[in-house]
Amino acid sequence: MLVAFLTQATMAQDVKKVKDLLAANKLVEAKTMIDQMVANPKNAKNAEVWYVKGKTYSAIAMSPTEREANPDARMNALEAFKKSQEIDKTLFTLYVTADGYMPIFNLYTSGFEAGANLYNTEKYDEALTTFKNTGTVGDYIFAQGWGLYKLDTTITYYSALSAMNAKKEDEAVMYFKKLADANVGGTPENATAYRYLAKYYYDKKDEASMMKYINAGMALYPNDDYMPLLELDQIREKGDTKALFAKYDEILAKDPNNFNTTIDYATELFAETHVTDASKRPADYEKRCEKIEALYKKAIELNPDSYEAKLSLGKHYYNQMLIMDEEVAKIKGTKPEDVKKKADMNAQIALIADKAIAPLEEVFKHFDTMGALKVGDRSNFKSACSLLSYSYDKKKDKAKSDFYYKKYDEADKAHK
Repeated sequence: MLVAFLTQATMAQDVKKVKDLLAANKLVEAKTMIDQMVANPKNAKNAEVWYVKGKTYSAIAMSPTEREANPDARMNALEAFKKSQEIDKTLFTLYVTADGYMPIFNLYTSGFEAGANLYNTEKYDEALTTFKNTGTVGDYIFAQGWGLYKLDTTITYYSALSAMNAKKEDEAVMYFKKLADANVGGTPENATAYRYLAKYYYDKKDEASMMKYINAGMALYPNDDYMPLLELDQIREKGDTKALFAKYDEILAKDPNNFNTTIDYATELFAETHVTDASKRPADYEKRCEKIEALYKKAIELNPDSYEAKLSLGKHYYNQMLIMDEEVAKIKGTKPEDVKKKADMNAQIALIADKAIAPLEEVFKHFDTMGALKVGDRSNFKSACSLLSYSYDKKKDKAKSDFYYKKYDEADKAHK
């Protein structure tokens, strides 16, 4: 009896010493002492010793310096707490309640902070491990009914981001699916889950899964401008231009002020409409031309500094004039009705030339005063000059036609 009492008294004194070392923030000494106590077979079933080990390792996990020397401290602490609870749940509850649950919650908060620091310094593999371990701590806290959530969206989100940046695709998919399958939304960053999964399944050629996450994401983020692009890409790959243009119309009906979608639609419709081979020209050519014009004008309205849109609008008018020129050239007769038809068509061409001149001269004025131009800008400048020369020729204004032709001819030297 006396031996047992003395052993118990010694153990109690040692526990107090460890607690005193913790209070003094002497973590190395505390760890050394508690490790010796736990290694003693006599303490194998001692709930307090295991609890104090948990506290000690929790403190180490909170210390950046000591944590670096003991990277497994967080999970060792959690296992020690679980062991204490397993040995004697009543005593464990007494200990943790007396400490205000802080040693265990500190595992969670310090874990998130450590993971965030690792993520911000681009140590993505380490960040992923830390966030995963912190998630395990969070699951334990939730299971005990002490707080947090069944699905910890913050930890899950950062675990997914860390996995994504660490190029661990399978894990990134797993974590993002947890968020998306739970329809997590609310904040802008949570759209990443739906975007990532949609792109993942697009690359896998899994249309059903891609559409599942696009539809789920768009229900939560109706103004997202990335997921509709994936759907457009998927339709485009099928070669179904009718469906492609219908999807563009659908997207713009929901988001009419989206500059990128507007100009992309105009560009694709332009390419499918202004074909060189007359036999392949669409039956609704004129209706398409009206649509292209409206799209480019809307793009310019949305972004008045888009000289790409202005030049493209000018090219659109130019293509219309070329086709009408072809029709005029086919009129060989000299009858009054033939002469009238030819004159009427030339008058229409002149009217289109007027429409082309306005945006093209804006492009010209923008680049003409710049001096040296990059290759792409110089090419656009020359295109504007060439189209303006053609347009003024159609208006029978030789002076201006010659002026712009000369500007075109001198462009490479003047803007080299």
